[in-house]
Amino acid sequence: MDYSVKMLLSEYSSVLEGYSGLLMLRLMNLCVKSNPVSLLPVVIEHPSGDLPIEDVADVSIPDDDHIDVYPKLEDDIFLIGKSILQTHPEFQMSQETMKNGDDEMHYLRFKMPEVDKNRRDVLTQAVDAFYEECKQQLNQTKVKFQPQLTEKCARLSKEDADKAKDDFDNTFKANTDVAKDTVESKKKEIEDAYQRYLQKKATAEQATQEQKAAEGEDVKSQLKMPTE
Repeated sequence: MDYSVKMLLSEYSSVLEGYSGLLMLRLMNLCVKSNPVSLLPVVIEHPSGDLPIEDVADVSIPDDDHIDVYPKLEDDIFLIGKSILQTHPEFQMSQETMKNGDDEMHYLRFKMPEVDKNRRDVLTQAVDAFYEECKQQLNQTKVKFQPQLTEKCARLSKEDADKAKDDFDNTFKANTDVAKDTVESKKKEIEDAYQRYLQKKATAEQATQEQKAAEGEDVKSQLKMPTE
């Protein structure tokens, strides 16, 4: 295949992958489950200059609902917490303590917000908005590169021209499929989290009702008059 066609297809693929990758990154930052990727946009406003979080802290994921952040220097703990909450104000932050030999080590724990109906709706709307923007970007990229490919293919053999056009179409389909799968996966993640919220709420309400019922029975028992 002609070198210039290969270069054009490579550039085309790179642009498409950039847009589908950006969509993936954006959806990861719509936090439902804890994910270290959500801290990538965090910039620590440090006296020595703006720093990425990996320069000042270590991060661990103890479970799906929490992110633990361990400052490399304890004096930075306030700056780290402030910067993370500026990026993700929806996080709930607490300062925790753990033993480090004979010393105590302080670190920050961030809890993911519960997905109630309102948050489910907000997250879903954001997913749809990002998806629509991505689809427009992918389509605009195809429209931009297609005339250039057609012009170059006019100088190729029919076999090479057909292969170049197939590669062009397959690359577009692959990236649109990635975008679609990413969105479907995120929506399932949101819905699963919402169902866990409903189950947790129902369990709490049932426990409250059972407690009230038990208290009511206890009152009735105390009010019973002696039979003799």
